[in-house]
Amino acid sequence: MAVPGAATQRLRRTSISATGRMFVALLAGLLCHSSVAQVTITDNDAVTDAVAKTPDPADAAPHRRFEYKYSFKGPHLVQPDGRIPFWIHMGDAIPSEDQVRIAPSLKSQRGSLWCKNKASFENWEAEVTFRVSGRGRMGADGLAIWFTSEQGLQGPVYGAADKWNGVGIFFDSFDNDGKKNNPVIVVVGNNGKLVYDHKNDGSTQALGTCLRDFRNKPYPIRAKVTYYKKTLTVMINNGFTPDANDFELCTKVDDMIIPPEGFFGVSAATGGLADDHDVLSFLLFQLTEPGQTPPLPEAEIPKEDKDKYQEEFHNFQQELDKKKEEFQKEHPDVQGEPIEELYESVNDREIRQVFEGQNRIHLEIKQLNRQLAMILDEQRRYVTIVTDEISKRGSNTGSGQLDVANQQLGTIASSQQDLLRNLNEFRNAFYESLKQIGSPQQQHQQQGGGVATYESIQHFNDIKEHLHSVRRDLEHLVQRGAQNPGEKVQKCPELPALPSCLSTVHFIIFIVVQSVLFLCYIMYKSQQEAAAKKFF
Repeated sequence: MAVPGAATQRLRRTSISATGRMFVALLAGLLCHSSVAQVTITDNDAVTDAVAKTPDPADAAPHRRFEYKYSFKGPHLVQPDGRIPFWIHMGDAIPSEDQVRIAPSLKSQRGSLWCKNKASFENWEAEVTFRVSGRGRMGADGLAIWFTSEQGLQGPVYGAADKWNGVGIFFDSFDNDGKKNNPVIVVVGNNGKLVYDHKNDGSTQALGTCLRDFRNKPYPIRAKVTYYKKTLTVMINNGFTPDANDFELCTKVDDMIIPPEGFFGVSAATGGLADDHDVLSFLLFQLTEPGQTPPLPEAEIPKEDKDKYQEEFHNFQQELDKKKEEFQKEHPDVQGEPIEELYESVNDREIRQVFEGQNRIHLEIKQLNRQLAMILDEQRRYVTIVTDEISKRGSNTGSGQLDVANQQLGTIASSQQDLLRNLNEFRNAFYESLKQIGSPQQQHQQQGGGVATYESIQHFNDIKEHLHSVRRDLEHLVQRGAQNPGEKVQKCPELPALPSCLSTVHFIIFIVVQSVLFLCYIMYKSQQEAAAKKFF
């Protein structure tokens, strides 16, 4: 029984191991299949992304070139004669420095603005910035942007002529048909034979429309009209933001046929109601498809115009030469004089600035001289008062107070010596300033001295005289201060000591005077150093 049991167990183990191997093989096959499928899907997605990222030449942005002869923009929009360069205004249009008021807010007004040059661009883009504003809840009639084979000048269609050949983009602000669908932007084409449908606001002839409120906005309205590859696109900036590139699509007209040559224009009109219709700028760009070479500016100017401009320039040059000869004959003294000599050179300007700075220093020294004279007078007055007090009270004092008097008089003498020392330093500062002021004058006289005039020399002489007077006063004060203290010391034993000889008020006055003198000296010294750094 043992043998058959062992055989049965071996058979079971063999069958289980075979079943396990088959399961593992099946699982490996499924994993391999799924990995191959995933790789295939990934490759397909990569190919799809690569195809999607490949740029389409037809969707590339065209090349833009600004055409200044078909544009206008403020400021300085109007010439002195009231005309706008390359443009002509008609009717009630009022040009100003920074805008053109096509139609003012008065009843039954019509105005228009047309370019003088005929445009022959295959693709173009016009950016018009305007503002329509009025006090009423409703306005009238509206504003129009034109491209026509002939200048519309004046007429019943928003201030321009009817039966035009071209396209007009109308900004209609009055509801003529009563459908409450205004303000509205309408694109209307005409072959020169259709009459504009005023009663229905042009809805029966419209190629494209969009409802946009363009009245009384915080910022000007910007309209971008693009004609590219037979497609007319109108983009609008709603006037709520100052961003000039914040445009949204208004309408798009495919397979639009317009004249190959024409004039650009803007017109506006009012009726029973009135708004101000102001155009701030009209910018035109010529568009060139990618891959094409933009036309050169010289290639667009006809040869006849080139010859005409050359002839005008030649005539202008001849007239200028004649005027020069006439001027030289009338003014033989200035004949051949270089134009540079009529103006101030750099060296002359620097020397003039130096002399102006020295004149200011001269005025400051005068003011300091006056202040110093006042201080000296005050000092003399104090010395006189002290002397008089000592002489008056000399007979009423006792010999026991002699030592106290000597101490007080010694204090007065020391304070006088400090004051005189400060005044001497002040005098030395004046001498240094005199040397610094006199040195540039001597240098300039050695170099030529053509700019040194009599007034500047007189200023220096005045400075010297004032400084000499200050020196004399200071020397006199020094001598007097040197003599008086000795006399006082000799007379001190004979004079009694007074408790009130030098009061607290007098002592404070002396301290204040010395502080003021010291501060004046510091300020003057700093100004002197700053002036020396600036001019030398």
